[in-house]
Amino acid sequence: MHSDVQSQSGIIWAYRFDEDGEPARVPRDEMPNVAPSEGFVWLHLDLVHTRAQSWVAEQDLPNATQEAFLSHEPHQRLDHSTNLAWGVSHDLIRDIADKSEEVGALRWIVGDRFLLTGRREALHSIRMTAEALDRGDPAGSPAELFEQIIEYIIDDVTDAVVRLVDETDSVEDHILLDRLHDGPQRVGSVRRTAVRLHRQLSGLHVLFRRFAETQSGRSAPDAVKAAASRLLQRVDGLHHDVQSVQDRARLLQDEIAARSASRTNRQLYVLSLLTALFLPATFITGLFGINVKGLPWVESEGGAVFVALTCIAAALLTLVLLRRRGVIGS
Repeated sequence: MHSDVQSQSGIIWAYRFDEDGEPARVPRDEMPNVAPSEGFVWLHLDLVHTRAQSWVAEQDLPNATQEAFLSHEPHQRLDHSTNLAWGVSHDLIRDIADKSEEVGALRWIVGDRFLLTGRREALHSIRMTAEALDRGDPAGSPAELFEQIIEYIIDDVTDAVVRLVDETDSVEDHILLDRLHDGPQRVGSVRRTAVRLHRQLSGLHVLFRRFAETQSGRSAPDAVKAAASRLLQRVDGLHHDVQSVQDRARLLQDEIAARSASRTNRQLYVLSLLTALFLPATFITGLFGINVKGLPWVESEGGAVFVALTCIAAALLTLVLLRRRGVIGS
């Protein structure tokens, strides 16, 4: 039985790519070299494993690169030297069945002959990339493989944006038809999801724009700059879509508030009219209810009928006066 030297070093899996970019899994009893003479390698590490941290510390990497790779800093970032690029990207955490809605940190280092990735929770884009490689999908360089991983992250965001747009359309249709009773809750859920996606895309946008459009990335590896430029185009489109959903959600929230205020005003209007109509009758019944001499119809057999007719007449008179003053529409 072979020993699993990769697990002993905290390596979840390793792939070796030949000069044509064809992938092959490195056997578990073999420790891959991060500087192969031909092709390149991809090593994916479990950063919770203390051996993984020790293994990274043993590699010939700049101190700043090692610190960023092993840190617990959750913010997205992208740094570089003349021959390396490293950083942190957000990815959906993968549960037992499928991806969840929670976000985890993917840490990566792109070199000329290797791609190192690390995580503390199982991530969806990494699993999708490994499944694609197992199917035989090629990758021409570490930068190209890194771009493929980020593409899967963007695909997840795209799916979330499509679902968000559909939910926004559904809420909008129900609001316009005045059939939505849980409108505030659904719009609130849309806004929360849009804010999460906006933050994730904003981080990616800032990172890739820094390489593609500013001078700060002038000394970065050319392959990484080219990948960043291509990814920036996709991120920009999604960023615009999420902003559009946020704007629509705010308008829908305003629409719900306006309809709720209008409904409340109508109810108050009806209540005020009823109060105005019954106020004279209330006064008359209160007047006849006092126990003093001299009240009309006290001894009359039809006194109750006369009082009732007086109340009705007072209510009708009030109604006529309200109509003449324009309080009630004709």
